[in-house]
Formats: sequence, C-alpha cells, structure tokens
Amino acid sequence: MEPETQFYNSPLLVLDFQSLYPSIMIAYNYCFSTCLGKVRSLGDPPKFGVSELDITPAILRKFKDSINVSPNGVMFVKSSVRKSLLAKMLAEILDTRVMIKRSMKDYKGDTGLLRLLDARQLTLKYIANVTYGYTSASFSGRMPAVEIADSIVQTGRETLERTIAVINETEKWDARVVYGDTDSVFVSLPGRTREQAFEIGKDIARTITAMNPAPIRLKFEKVYHPCVLVAKKRYVGFKYESPEETKPVFEAKGIETVRRDGTTATQKILEASLKILFRTQDMSQLKEYLYQQWTKVLSNRVSIQDFIIAREVKLGSYTEQGLPNGAKVALDKIAQDKRDAPQHGERVPYVVVYRGGPGANLRDKVVRPEEILIHDPTLQLDAEYYITKMIIPPLARIFNLVGVDIKGWYDEMPRSRKTAAIASARYQVLQQENKLFKRIDQYYSSSHCIVCRRLTDQNICSHCASDPASTIYTLRSRQAVTETNLINTLLICQSCSGISPILTANIASAAHMHPPPQQRYDLSELPPQQQSVKQENDMVSIDTTGYADHPCDSLDCPVFYERVKAKNDVRATSTYDELL
Repeated sequence: MEPETQFYNSPLLVLDFQSLYPSIMIAYNYCFSTCLGKVRSLGDPPKFGVSELDITPAILRKFKDSINVSPNGVMFVKSSVRKSLLAKMLAEILDTRVMIKRSMKDYKGDTGLLRLLDARQLTLKYIANVTYGYTSASFSGRMPAVEIADSIVQTGRETLERTIAVINETEKWDARVVYGDTDSVFVSLPGRTREQAFEIGKDIARTITAMNPAPIRLKFEKVYHPCVLVAKKRYVGFKYESPEETKPVFEAKGIETVRRDGTTATQKILEASLKILFRTQDMSQLKEYLYQQWTKVLSNRVSIQDFIIAREVKLGSYTEQGLPNGAKVALDKIAQDKRDAPQHGERVPYVVVYRGGPGANLRDKVVRPEEILIHDPTLQLDAEYYITKMIIPPLARIFNLVGVDIKGWYDEMPRSRKTAAIASARYQVLQQENKLFKRIDQYYSSSHCIVCRRLTDQNICSHCASDPASTIYTLRSRQAVTETNLINTLLICQSCSGISPILTANIASAAHMHPPPQQRYDLSELPPQQQSVKQENDMVSIDTTGYADHPCDSLDCPVFYERVKAKNDVRATSTYDELL
C-alpha cells in the first residue's frame, strides 16, 4: 500500500509483524517436504521446481481435509500429517533468538557480552529471514522452488491486506491505515492523544494476532507524534515507545538525514529544520533558522568537513562523456600517484569550489578536500551550488507538504556583502604569499574596522586609532587566542599520533609563533639542522621561517579540520603586526 504523503500532527501507530515470512512458513507448513503441487494441475504430473511430483489421486483423496491451499493455488499438507523440515528449523532458530534476547536483559552491565549476544541474535534473525530467499533463488540457488516462494509472498500480502481491512472497518478504533509495507502498517489516529494511541495500538495488536495462526504475531512497535510520510520506505518523526516517555527520539528512515550520498551540512540542517517543525510548527522560526544557515554558507563561515561529498566510484564502467564527479577526482589522484587508485565501489570524497566562472562545468569545479585545506587555501566552497543543489531540494521535498516554498525563501533572502575581519586579513596574507590566485572579493577593500566592526574605508577606524592602547590590546589578544587554539590542536594530534613534543614545537614555531613556557625545551634536545634558536636562561624559544604541518591528514578526524582552521587563523592574525 502506497503511503498517503503528508504531515501528520496526530499520533501515528507503527505495528509490525514479527519475522513475517518465517512465521508464515511455520504456520502454514510451507516446505519442500510438504508441497503437493498446484490445484489446477491435478490429473497431470505436477511440476515442482525443476522436476515433477509423484502424487497420485489416492493420496489427494486421503488427505483432502488436511491440506492448506496458498493464495496462488499451491497445496501443502498440514503439520498434523507431516511437520515440514523448514518449519522445524525455523522454529528452533526463532526460539533460540528469543532466548538470547531475554538473556540480554540479565547482563545490561556487561557491555562486551551484550555486544556478543546482540550479534548472535542478529545472525539468527538474518538466517531466518533469508530462508525465503533460498527458495526463490532460481538463478544462483541450489534448491529453487518458485511454488514455495510465491506461496510465502502471496500469503504475506493476503495477511497484510486482511489486517488493513480489519483496522479500517473497526468502528471503536476510528483508525485509518495510511501506509502498509510488506510486514508493517502505519495507522493514523486523528484527534487522539498519545496516551489513547498507546491503548488503541495494544488493542489492535491483540486483535490481529488472534486472527492469525501461531506463530504469526503483530507487535505494536511505537508511536510517531508528529510524523511526515514522504514516500515508500521514507519517513521521519518523533518516536515514543511507551506512554511514560516525555522526551521523544528523532527517527528517520530513507531520507537525507541518514543517507550517505549527501553532505553532513545537509543532514544537520534538515534534521534541525524537522525538529523545529515537529516542536513548534512555527514557519517564521524555521525561516529565521534557514536564513542563518544560508548566510553562514554564503559568507564561508563553515567547516569544510560538513561539505565533503563522498560517492561510490567504479572505474572502468563509465564513458568519457558520462564520467561522474567522484570518478574525475579519482582519475586526478591516479595521475599524481598510480598507487592511489580507489577500490571498486569505494567512496571518493570531493568538494565543489568556485572555479571557471558562472557557466563552468561542474566537473571542472570538483577537487579533493586536500586541495582547499592544504594546497590552495584561497579556494572557496561554491556556496550557491551547495545551497541550491544539496540543501534546498531535500528541504523542499518535505516542507512542500506543509505549503512552504523553500526555494522562494532563498530567492527573497537579503544578501549581505559584509566580510569577516579575520577572513579579510587572511585573504591579504594569502595574496602576499601567492599572487597568482585571487578571488573577486579580494579586489574589494575592507568596509569594516577589524577592531570594532564599524563601517570605514580603512582597516582601523578613526575611533580605534585614537585609542592605540585599547586597539593594541584587542589585536594582541586575538593573536594570543588563535595561537593558543593552534597549540591545543597540535597537542591533541601529538597525543593521538605519538609524535614527539619536540616535533610538535617545531610545527608550532612554523606558524611564526613561540610555544608557551611549558612547551619550551632544553637546547640540547633540538635538532640543530632544523631550527634557528634564541637562548633564554638555558632554555630556547623556537623560531623557523619555513612552513611545516603535522603529518596527519585524516579526513575522518574532526581535529584535522580544527587544526587547519587554527593554522589559517594564526597566519591571518599575523598581519596585525603590520598595522600596529
């Protein structure tokens, strides 16, 4: 049953058949050892899989009252005649799984044992669930029997349809099924409270379970309140599993908050937006939040880590014209180092940057994250692409259901031309170091004082220039803060990687600063060929003119991005010396 796509502000019940296909095989005795063939083929040798069944009319007459006929017309003897082999196996597997899950409640304090028991019960669950697939594997399977597989599927479908009809037709519940998928149903209860929803859900589960043969059981799983059904297998809501819960759990299935083919920024913004919708239904609050996030992206006040895209790459399966972005980045890596080729199906990370003008091809604007983080810091994320192609579409798919035009909000959003002071200083030092690379905003002078942020056509406004002591203190304090941040991140990287403190001090000095007193070392410990030093009471303050960095460049580590940002901030604040 296709979902009724909309936003549900009333409670939405989720009920699920426990191990539906294995339970059907047990309840109706479906197996290779109990199949009598199709009803319509009576009189002819009934086909079964790749062979034929030797079923005589006398056998059929003898067991005519002990036969289950599946919805697709296949006959199976009941368990009173012969207990099927699959039923015996599945019953033992499911009983063992129940036993393991019960034992997990007795060892909640033993984390290691809990992980082991959880892995075992999941293994048993998967074995039971793939038994159906074993019967339907006609190409690669060893015992294909399409008659059994079709019987299981059709019986499951009939069970679900019967469940939907009963729920919709029972007046005391006043409920309506809005989505049914294989082994679960979503039931809407308009105008009911959450407490009433839990009572109705339990009653529905008891009634449907009593209708079906054992061990088919409908379990009342949870209540979504509120909830959004987007499409088949795609929904999101606040989850409650008991009436006593007061703090809901945000749960999403199939949407961008749990998908791996987008960006972390998209996940964070979409999740925060949905929480605003669920908690307040205040669209003005949502609009204000989105304006804040879009402004951050447009002004480049974001972490590169949140905008890395990672897509699967399968080199050798693309044409030259149809080369995806990830494959293009992978080929660029191979051109630099042939040993750096990705595995088949490996996810290759990349970012989209401003490059080549407004009409540039997207393939020409994708680069490895290392390019923007290490090799060319003058590159900037293509904010327009990320907002219009990565952030707005998933937001629009959900919020269009409540009448919100997300794209219209972005189009009418006032744009600010304000540039952050530290970013302005950073661009200046980068321009001095590499005059070949410039962005268009580097041709504009700062419009704000770097000290007090007042509008001015100078770096420091007349008001701050008239109070040099306060101005010097403010700028020196900023320098100290940025240097301290870099030292702290370097110490974290040192403790993680095992790099010696001497090398860490060398790295810190490479950013044109001195280590703090506790990070100064005896002169005899320093490699003389690497440093020029100044002796101070038998201790040294390390100073180098070369540029170095910590050797770790793991894109999965958030500290790496903090270290790169801290390093750039130190380099940017170093330009304050020219102004003082």
